[in-house]
Amino acid sequence: MDDFTDRVAVVTGGAQGIGLGIARAFAAVGMRVVIADRSADSLSNAAEELRPTGAEVLTVRTDVRDAAQVQALADTVAGTFGGVDLICNNAGIWHLGAQWETDLTDWHQVVDVNMWGVVHGVRSFVPLLIKNPRGGHVVNVSSLAGVVAGPFRGPYTASKHAVVGISRGLRAELRARKANVGVSVVCPGKADTSIFDEISPSGTAGDQAPEDVLAAAESIRAFRAIPPDEVGLVVREGVARGDFWILPGVQGQTRAVVREAREMLKAFEEAETA
Repeated sequence: MDDFTDRVAVVTGGAQGIGLGIARAFAAVGMRVVIADRSADSLSNAAEELRPTGAEVLTVRTDVRDAAQVQALADTVAGTFGGVDLICNNAGIWHLGAQWETDLTDWHQVVDVNMWGVVHGVRSFVPLLIKNPRGGHVVNVSSLAGVVAGPFRGPYTASKHAVVGISRGLRAELRARKANVGVSVVCPGKADTSIFDEISPSGTAGDQAPEDVLAAAESIRAFRAIPPDEVGLVVREGVARGDFWILPGVQGQTRAVVREAREMLKAFEEAETA
C-alpha cells in the first residue's frame, strides 16, 4: 500500500504509546484514522491532539478482549466510511514474574489482550479488507519478545510469539485465497512508552517480587528506547513497501536472534540425520 490519501486506518490501543505514534504517522499522510482504546480519557486526548492538525479522526471505546466489541468497532467503521483499508492490531499489556509464580489472572489478562485482541481484529476486519476493491493491509504489533525469549516475561513472550505465528499463517492464507491484502508483523525493541513504567513484578502470594525479577525489570527499563513517533514512521514506511517484518529499534539485537535461530537449526539438522 503506497497510496494512503483518504484511506481508512484503524488502530487498536491507539490512544497512547506506540498506537498513537502509528495513528499520527498515518494521519500525517492523509489517512482517516479510527482510534480504538479502552480509556475514554485517552481517546479524548488523542482526538484533541490530532484534529487541529487537519486529521479526520473517529474514536471508539473498545476492549479488544471482547470479540463483540471488536465486531462492533468494525461495523461502526464500515457504517461510517463504507469500508476499511488498514487494521493495526496494536493493543498490548505487560507483566513480569516467574511463570510458575504468575497468577492465572495475570496470565489470562496478558494473553487475552495481546493474543486474543489480534485474533478478534483479524476475524472482524479481514473480511472487510478482502471485500475492499483497492485491497488493504493488516499490521499486527508483536515485539522483539516475539522472536527472542527472555526470563520473567512468560505471558508476554507467549502472547507475542503467538502474534508472529498468527501473522505468518495469515499471510499464507491470504496468498492462498489470492486476496489483495498485505500483512506485516511489527517487532519493536523497547519503545519509550508507559507500558514499561507500569511494570509491577509479582512475587508469590503477594510478597515482594524476588530480586532476580526486580533486576530484570530494571534491565528492561534501561534498554535503549525509541520514541513512539519513530516507531510509527517505521511502520508506515514498512507498509508502503509491503514488508512483512517491520523491526523498529532492534539495533544490537541481531546476535540474540541469530543465536536462537542457530540453536533451532542445529536441532533440526541433528533430527534429520538421527
